[in-house]
Amino acid sequence: MTREEIFAKLYDDEVVYRSPIENASALLEVTKGCSWGKCLFCDFIRDEKAFIPLERIEEKIKLLSLVIDGNERLYFLGCNPFCLDTGVLMSILDMVHRELPSVKTVSMYARADDVNRKSDDELRRLNAGGILELHIGIESGSDRILKFHNKGETAKELKRAFDRLDSFGYYYHVTVIPGLGGRRLSEEHAVKTAELLSSINPVSIWCIMLKLWPDTPLFKLWERGEFDAMTPREVLLEERRMLSLMDMKNSCLYTDSTVLNKYTILGELPDMKGKLLESIDKLLSETE
Repeated sequence: MTREEIFAKLYDDEVVYRSPIENASALLEVTKGCSWGKCLFCDFIRDEKAFIPLERIEEKIKLLSLVIDGNERLYFLGCNPFCLDTGVLMSILDMVHRELPSVKTVSMYARADDVNRKSDDELRRLNAGGILELHIGIESGSDRILKFHNKGETAKELKRAFDRLDSFGYYYHVTVIPGLGGRRLSEEHAVKTAELLSSINPVSIWCIMLKLWPDTPLFKLWERGEFDAMTPREVLLEERRMLSLMDMKNSCLYTDSTVLNKYTILGELPDMKGKLLESIDKLLSETE
């Protein structure tokens, strides 16, 4: 079997989604869609939700062993595979360590409520089993905005999940969506999100400007004039406000790959906070 034939058997979908920071990781399909699937803004709301059977996952792991080339990082595909029962995750980890001995770190997307549903013992076992990093969408630190978008989580629940991950030695990456509150809640979004970010210890923060995806509930609200979407420049002003208020205690990578729909800014916080703000100010001064 050629590498192309192996990859064709490995992935059921033509397009796979993973965080850019996982660019060099080997990829394993574990789930499809999101177990929650109710956020107003999310285009994944339209995707099929499915748990891939363990037998099929084992087949994929054996195929992956032929092309992994000694990669030490493995990323579980799916919107939040961490929602799986701990016993199922441990079974997958056992197969990974048996068939893919080079793998040292397993990472995946998770929701905060996936973390909070697991007991202390389960979190400890999963971390010892190799799940060392999680990617979690904060989106906003404002309860009003989280409730409006039907996120299914509060800022307090998000904070509890991160505190628990800190306790058991997990690294975590978080995403934030500038513009998520629209014009009406822009200031609240900036202030409350900065407050939440400053209280946790992420390895990285990835900002993704809100996009109105067709066929999502938010798009329909916007069409009816019930959501006041911001311009890219307004979103950048909001992000500047958020960044100026942030007080990160530990080093983390800050990235926004959607600035003005054109640019990427990135730097290490807290050391490069001033330079990041200068870059934003330069872009704002050059745009109307």
